[in-house]
Amino acid sequence: MNKKELYSMKLLEATDELVKLAKEDVPVRNKETCKEQLIYQRGLYLRAEIENRILKVAFYLAEYLSMDCRKPLYTLYVDKKNGSFIGYDYHIKKWTERMLDKTIFSKWLYKENSYMQEADTALIQKYLESEYDDAFYALYVYQCDQRHRRLGMKYEKILANWDQRMDRLPEIPKDWLRWQKKVGITQNFIFYHYSRKKDQTGHCSWCESEVPIRHPHHNAVGRCPKCRHQIQYKAVGRAKNIETKKETAYLLQTCGKNVFVLREFQLQMLIVSSSYKKPVYSFFERRRILYDEKLNTEEYYFGRHHWKKEYRWIQGKLQVPLYPGYGGYMTYEEYDMGNIYGKSLHGIKNRTFRKTGFQEYAKAKKYLDPVSFFEMVRERPYLERLIKAGLYHLTEDIMDNKAQIYCEDSGDLGKALGIDRFRLKRLRTNNGGEIFLQWLLLEKAQNKLIRDDVILWMCREKLKPADLMFIMDRMNPLQIRNYLEKQASESGESVKNLIKTWKDYLDMAIRVGVNVQDSVIYRARKLIQRHNEMIKEIEAKNLILRAGELEKKYPGLNRICRELKKYAYVGKEYQIVVPEKVDDILYEAKLMHHCVNNTETYYERMSQQESYILFLRKTEKPTEAYYTLEVEPDGTIRQTRTFYNKQNEDIELAKDFLIKWQKQLKKKLVKEDYELAVKSQSLRRKEIEELRNKGIRVNGAGYYNRLLAEILEEDLMEADLMEEENRELVA
Repeated sequence: MNKKELYSMKLLEATDELVKLAKEDVPVRNKETCKEQLIYQRGLYLRAEIENRILKVAFYLAEYLSMDCRKPLYTLYVDKKNGSFIGYDYHIKKWTERMLDKTIFSKWLYKENSYMQEADTALIQKYLESEYDDAFYALYVYQCDQRHRRLGMKYEKILANWDQRMDRLPEIPKDWLRWQKKVGITQNFIFYHYSRKKDQTGHCSWCESEVPIRHPHHNAVGRCPKCRHQIQYKAVGRAKNIETKKETAYLLQTCGKNVFVLREFQLQMLIVSSSYKKPVYSFFERRRILYDEKLNTEEYYFGRHHWKKEYRWIQGKLQVPLYPGYGGYMTYEEYDMGNIYGKSLHGIKNRTFRKTGFQEYAKAKKYLDPVSFFEMVRERPYLERLIKAGLYHLTEDIMDNKAQIYCEDSGDLGKALGIDRFRLKRLRTNNGGEIFLQWLLLEKAQNKLIRDDVILWMCREKLKPADLMFIMDRMNPLQIRNYLEKQASESGESVKNLIKTWKDYLDMAIRVGVNVQDSVIYRARKLIQRHNEMIKEIEAKNLILRAGELEKKYPGLNRICRELKKYAYVGKEYQIVVPEKVDDILYEAKLMHHCVNNTETYYERMSQQESYILFLRKTEKPTEAYYTLEVEPDGTIRQTRTFYNKQNEDIELAKDFLIKWQKQLKKKLVKEDYELAVKSQSLRRKEIEELRNKGIRVNGAGYYNRLLAEILEEDLMEADLMEEENRELVA
């Protein structure tokens, strides 16, 4: 339809009758929704007219008509002869081909409460040849029919083009089915009946004949004595229906001028135990990929077309169901390793294909993913040279691991790879991969020969030159191999782990100022033991530095530790141990992973003699960490914490001992200790009150959303041991 002609047509304005009805249509306020709305009894009014064989339908809203606004909000033009429709929205002043259910009038589509004069309704029904009484709905149905017809025409064109491309494919080879049975499917079986006889016969699924077998066992793996294929024994009495795994096979064929097709098949065999001599084969072709002269692809898959509702060849990526029995689909872009039908490769006329080296690679490697191969060749054309030079391992590394190698444009392959003919021959003879090539490049750069057996050992352990650069300035590859082999045999560790340990050990040695150029150091007799000793040495050095920092920040800490000897006490089962210096507290805190190691608060309190850090140990194990105590000067215990800031149930067993310790302590305390205790008690109560007001809670260390103030109050073991004379002195 010509938009200019449509726009010049007479505008359908609302009649007096429509305006009168709209004014009489009193709206009702709807309070059920979040926002109050006015709801009209009808709300929508329509008017129709035919001009130049074009049906015009105008749409009006009651709220505008009631204000004497006679112009339509929207006009729909329908040309039945040409099967087209278009609308004009006066609000946004644009033409649109939207369906009526996508416009602002969609809420009246199924309610049948729009208004149109009977004459206009009859006009629409006659023009559209519709049987629907609701003219609005009749217009919508017409739109759906036309949209469906247009889509049908569109898809018919597309499907015809797809079918034309698929019809060009050649027939499958005559021996293709036999090849799939004998080569494509790799799982084979020998079926036999139980018998006490030493010599008996079984049926081989590959050679399809009776073969002699001896002492077979159900599900055991062996070889057929006739065809020599690997088989699995199956006892007829025990074997149920057998369904082999799905295997992939690829067929390549010429498809037109300089175009070839890669066809992917899924192969499977089903054997029913009652008729094991007649297996059922399933050969399903699910993908076809067309390659042009530049290896650009055009992919098709066999699936259910959403428009035709039938199974056919569809252009695009393979769509597979999300879950069995579920309607949704997902795109499957992976390609499986599969067997290649080799006979058809010689007849492919595509010139680019012959330059990929695919034929030679397919002969050397039984299973491969041809789609990934062609993608990689298109990105890295030098792969053809590597394949035709017999460097299959190097090719595999590039294909499988996406290895990056330098290969310049040179007539000499050795020079192109950065080596020479002598080293290229060694690379080919040893079937070397990327790692072998890297060692040859290093050998050429340093001009020092590395034995092939050493390089092969490096390849087996997956060690690249970059992994050993930290030691290569002091040891050659042969020495490194011998050293790592010896360390691995003595420690039982893998070579990979030993290299990490070795590098870590040398880095730590540099940090502590050891001469790592000395062979005694870098070739440590017992590497793991020396590594662990170095860790302890660094930890001790770090603790000493940390202790020095704390002593500088809080002077007198070490002096206070020396004055705590009166707090020491030994019982039958437990004992209280006092730290001799700050280093002891730091070491204990690091060992037990609790909060004393993460905050300076405890050291600040200790410097002010508000509280002290003491150690609770078991008498039979006085050097092993058990519990850390925070104690006030009069023996009041603020906190008891074990590993990872926890307080386990075993602390209850030690409470009697702690009370006994508090009682004997009063004999050793002096006036100054009680003065410090009163001050400490006041500060403690103030701190707990502040924590309660702030509502600080603890999650972890056995607590879940508990108030910290409550936890501290529960931990508290007060020592009310102040004698009367001392109370008077303090007062």
